[in-house]
Amino acid sequence: MTILPKLVFLATFFAVAVVYGLLCSFIVQVSEVKDLTAAQYGVSLAYGLLISVWLAAEAGFLVFRTQPRYASPSEDEEAASAEKLMEEKNASDTEKALPSPEPVVPEHARIFLVKSSHMAGLRVAAEFVLIMGYVYVCDRTTLIAKGPKQPTKAGFWLLNGLILLAGIATFRHNHGMTSSTPEAKPLQRDQTEEWKGWMQIMFVLYHYFNEAEIYNAIRIYIAAYVWMTGFGNFSYYYIKADFSIQRFAQMMWRLNFFVFFICVTMNNEYMLYYICAMHTFFTWLVYFALLAFNKYNRSNPVLFVKILCTFAVAVVLYDVPGVFHTVMGPFKFLLDFHDPLHPEFTDALHEWFFRSGLDHFVWVFGMFCAFSFPWLDKNLLAIEYLPSSQKIIAKLGLFGLALGVGVWWYFNYFSLPKREYNKVHPYTSFIPIFVYMVLRNLTPVMRRWHMHLFAWTGKITLETYILQFHIWMKTTGINGSPKNLMVLLPGWYWTNFVLISAVYVFVSYRVFHITNALKELVIPKDDWDILKRIVMIVITISLFYGSGVLLKSSF
Repeated sequence: MTILPKLVFLATFFAVAVVYGLLCSFIVQVSEVKDLTAAQYGVSLAYGLLISVWLAAEAGFLVFRTQPRYASPSEDEEAASAEKLMEEKNASDTEKALPSPEPVVPEHARIFLVKSSHMAGLRVAAEFVLIMGYVYVCDRTTLIAKGPKQPTKAGFWLLNGLILLAGIATFRHNHGMTSSTPEAKPLQRDQTEEWKGWMQIMFVLYHYFNEAEIYNAIRIYIAAYVWMTGFGNFSYYYIKADFSIQRFAQMMWRLNFFVFFICVTMNNEYMLYYICAMHTFFTWLVYFALLAFNKYNRSNPVLFVKILCTFAVAVVLYDVPGVFHTVMGPFKFLLDFHDPLHPEFTDALHEWFFRSGLDHFVWVFGMFCAFSFPWLDKNLLAIEYLPSSQKIIAKLGLFGLALGVGVWWYFNYFSLPKREYNKVHPYTSFIPIFVYMVLRNLTPVMRRWHMHLFAWTGKITLETYILQFHIWMKTTGINGSPKNLMVLLPGWYWTNFVLISAVYVFVSYRVFHITNALKELVIPKDDWDILKRIVMIVITISLFYGSGVLLKSSF
């Protein structure tokens, strides 16, 4: 490689670093929060370094592609062999007049420490940095206007109705199924993603329109998410028996990668995004329940005892006074929450106890449903082989039973006022979930089909949950709730809503893609390599935090 690409790399790196520094200074000037933390200084330094390296590498390799190709003596033999293979490969095309291919940077090419093979990962990481910058500008600066929420019940329900019609228009067969598939299993991946999707749409619209009247329904939706944590993780560990560090690390990455950078960048506490903490905690509990004596996991009595033990753990942890705070005390640095809107809550673990306590049983019910799945599947299939009259009676009986239980639950519990309902929710939320499962899987046709719009949305629930705070609405500041709307077009409410929603969904999808792409790059397959990678990550974070401390003391 000639020296020119390296010179271009250095020139671009320093130019971008200067521009980035000026941009950061401007953002601080227009920021609503002037006092940045050492962690924010450190992460901004990391962002700047990454952007500078990325653009410098792009420029350097661009110049490299335009340079004459010279092979060093040590490369002669390898180059000759490669050339011979290329000639053999293209022998059939020698008589064709083809244009010369564009120069391609070989994978072994390097500019300083950056290899050409690193570029794909750098581009993904740089996109993530740009998104984080957008998040900060939207929610923490005066560059984007904010306005009050405008509760409109008619608008809320009309919008949900239109989205439902759009969802119906996207009916598709579940993956691997057709109209003639004889055995349609319940609760397939497409169906549960659909379930998450339509709940998530109502959940975020509930926040946007401040539709407080459906609070109890939102509590059920969150319980259903937690139920899926128990159901999905139990199913995976039971079927795959994969308790590797890699699998567990991938799950933790999926749940916490994005929220970690959001918390550091925005200087928010982890518990502001309590759903991430809940899924993480209950995933740990399911994992360790199945990991213990896992060689006996094919024994139904053993599995049933494990489920009973997890139920007992939930009872002791949440329903025996003093136990929760004793167990969670060592993790207060992570689980504390200081709500600026409720300074009367002097117990910093109040938010974590309240939020996780509302759903401290439903994840166990999810485990039980996964445990019972073979029995459920077998009996639903058996109904289809009954004589026609008996089949109709059986399905009507199931329908009537589920509907009756649902109506009873609705009038006795769901219709209670908010505070009274919260008291009974942990012990009754499994009822509507059970009713929905029965009704949604009553016939093979219902089990074969799903609404793809909602299933697609269900894949990005974590991202839409977090980003609603910052690029769809605006919070009240550090640890603040999204009490305001983000306004790009003042006076144009619905146009503003459509524009911001489109960007919000697009960015959510991109973060979902980035999270998965970086997961493949960061988490190796070998368990020992994972441990070494964790040490490297801890050292890197420590170095940037230390740099942030120095920067903060300098300003």
